[in-house]
Amino acid sequence: MNAKRIAGPTLALALCLVGTAAPAAAAGPAPHGITTNRDRVLVIAVQGQVAAAQPSRGYVVTWDGRPKVANGTGGINYNLRLGDRVFGWAGDRATVGVAAEAATPGGAWLAHASIGNEVRLVGGAGQGEKGVVVGKFGGYVLIQFPEATTDKLTVGDRLQVKADGLGLEIDGFKDVFVHSLAPDLLEKMGLRAADGRLEVPVVKEIPAEIVGQGAGGGALSGNWHIQTCYPPDIEKYGLDELRFGDLVLLRDTQSDYGRGYYKGGATVGVVCGSPSEQSGLGIAVTAVLSTRFGKLAAKIDPAANIGRYLGLPLSDEGGAATATAGAAGAKAVRKPVTALKLNADSLIVTAVEGVVQPTYAPDYSVTYDGKPWLDLGMASINYRVSLGDTVYGWAQGDHVEPDVTIQGRDRPSPSECALAVLACIGNEAEVVSGEARGAKGYYIGRHAGSDDKVWLPKDAVERLALGDRVQVRAKGLGLKIEGFEDVKLNKMSPELFGKLGLALEGGQIVVPVVMEVPGHIMGSGFGYQPVESLDYDIQTTCPEVIEEYGLKKLKLGDVVAIRDHSDVYSPGRHVGAVTIGTVIHGFSEMAGHGPGVNPIISAMPGRIKVKIDPNANIAYYLGIRQKPN
Repeated sequence: MNAKRIAGPTLALALCLVGTAAPAAAAGPAPHGITTNRDRVLVIAVQGQVAAAQPSRGYVVTWDGRPKVANGTGGINYNLRLGDRVFGWAGDRATVGVAAEAATPGGAWLAHASIGNEVRLVGGAGQGEKGVVVGKFGGYVLIQFPEATTDKLTVGDRLQVKADGLGLEIDGFKDVFVHSLAPDLLEKMGLRAADGRLEVPVVKEIPAEIVGQGAGGGALSGNWHIQTCYPPDIEKYGLDELRFGDLVLLRDTQSDYGRGYYKGGATVGVVCGSPSEQSGLGIAVTAVLSTRFGKLAAKIDPAANIGRYLGLPLSDEGGAATATAGAAGAKAVRKPVTALKLNADSLIVTAVEGVVQPTYAPDYSVTYDGKPWLDLGMASINYRVSLGDTVYGWAQGDHVEPDVTIQGRDRPSPSECALAVLACIGNEAEVVSGEARGAKGYYIGRHAGSDDKVWLPKDAVERLALGDRVQVRAKGLGLKIEGFEDVKLNKMSPELFGKLGLALEGGQIVVPVVMEVPGHIMGSGFGYQPVESLDYDIQTTCPEVIEEYGLKKLKLGDVVAIRDHSDVYSPGRHVGAVTIGTVIHGFSEMAGHGPGVNPIISAMPGRIKVKIDPNANIAYYLGIRQKPN
């Protein structure tokens, strides 16, 4: 089902009529082009803003009972563009291009914006540059900009659509509704009128039995889903051949006054979102033409993609076109692995953002042994403590956090923000406002509950101010090792993975660590999920334990192994399992607390083993500090 698509004038086109076939009759007029009322359609300015990414805030359950974090909806998706395959991405319902939401209440944004409309940035570093509307998904208008422009975008940038299309009609076809479609694009699609029907080029026809969520929604916003929760359908209907921007026809549906099932009806739509493993969901389709009266005929054309009609560069890459992951009843067969190879090319790259967070007003707390303590060192800009420094011995310090603390603002709770869920250690971080604008560093981890951490060069830190915005190019969620898919990789960029010094030995992954920690001394953080947004603490409130395991020698950024713990979804005990983590904050004098660890690798017994390396620290791996000789 993965045959390469062929486009060109020599392609034979198959005509498939939708609706009840008419009796044989004398040949009617020859097929001819269409005309519209475009000269009487109002052209209106509407404004929106670049939306934040919206991953699931916890685990969703797949059709076959597996938990996963759904990633890819909304935000700035750098590597999803028209022409990319919809399958093969490490995401779920991922939206193509840049998602923009209404800048003001009222609904005009979704109602007026049409696919093919010109979009102009009216704020931010890309002000004045242009893109084009390529779809609608839920409350978002989806836009494709040139790659150089996309790189300049930040969450909240204002943009204006020259909305042209609402009220568009095709002459002689009053019962064919045109929605969310620019007149220019409609004309370039090459529709032909023949025998009282409109012939529409589409890549595929989709039967109603595999059409999922969408019924009951309005006609001018939202979308349909082609269900991908039953693997045999994917192969049967060639769904893994679809690409972002493809035109498809959904049989027996209406999208005129609203969306629903209607026998004999048809909806033509644009593919704008990737598949889903959740029941009832799947490939997103924005409706652009609809009839309840058999007036649309599908002309099968594998090159029917709006990117081609709009003259945009089309990708012929992207995605792995694989649709077999998670198939029910499939028994995994482990094959010998000779090299550690990642699925990095299938990861979605998304912008997430936080603001530099002020510290809190301290007051005395009571330590594990009843003494007063000030609890200094969390949040703000830490001019003294950086990644690679000791976790122990800071004056009145408690949970001391290195470098710069940022918090997401796209949800009421920082732990629910896209930054907390999607940012991965080693991702590029860039200051996008204030005097330090343009300075770049790294995302270095997360202190669960509130604080995400970034490292920036010293000169940038001196110019940084509380409230400045920092944008992270998030890449890493869904990372897997081929042949070790059962080994959980978490909150780690592919770039950091490649610098950890991992090796293969006897079918196991060998991981360098500074020390091993027994699971029974782990504390605060148990029971929380998802693991993608948490840390948990090595308890440092028993002097005997501190001495026994040499915990005062730990440094911020150290890589450690936690014995008898499986942290695949949430931290917990499992005899023989091993979790690898990086230290993100310092000692604590509070009962149950201590240096926090971000889990980055977790495996069941027999899959990984460790070797001691006193220089296993991400400050060295990322080039923040020079590794000792």
